[in-house]
Amino acid sequence: MNIEQYLEELIKLEGGYVNNPANRGDATKYGITEAVARTNGFKGNMRDLPLDVAKATYKKQYWTAPRFDQVNTINSAVAEELLDTSVNCGTGFAKPLLQHALNLLNNQGKSGWPDLAVDGIYGPATLNTLKTYLAKRGKDGEKVLVRVLNIMQGQRYIEICERNSTQEKFFYGWIANRIS
Repeated sequence: MNIEQYLEELIKLEGGYVNNPANRGDATKYGITEAVARTNGFKGNMRDLPLDVAKATYKKQYWTAPRFDQVNTINSAVAEELLDTSVNCGTGFAKPLLQHALNLLNNQGKSGWPDLAVDGIYGPATLNTLKTYLAKRGKDGEKVLVRVLNIMQGQRYIEICERNSTQEKFFYGWIANRIS
């Protein structure tokens, strides 16, 4: 996947300036929350957040820092799903998902790879396990892995809404636009 192409799709999905009082992210533009924009050095009004600043923020915070760019060198569908989850659910939630999923898919270590430490760090162990999984399972395995990642993301949305019913107003859109 070309990160520039995916960011174009992501920004279309996220839309322009929004300041919905029910949104826990407060004011956003292009899907970048005010808190994230400030952390990344933007000091202006969120209505004025430049597109290039939003893209640079996505690349830095949601692509390179969690090492999803490294996953992309192995499999773009998995990397794209991790990026989407990271943007919509936060990097803290998204980073350990691949490790969880690969552990669930290893049949208690009988499939050719041991359980990974679920630490959200995408080092050689995680990346090599992903390669091993895909080599063993092929294109069908890729689909299953992306499906497992989607299931985990969907479960997160359910948990959010169960903890705070005001978030139910976003549930349909999350499922319609984020879970495929």
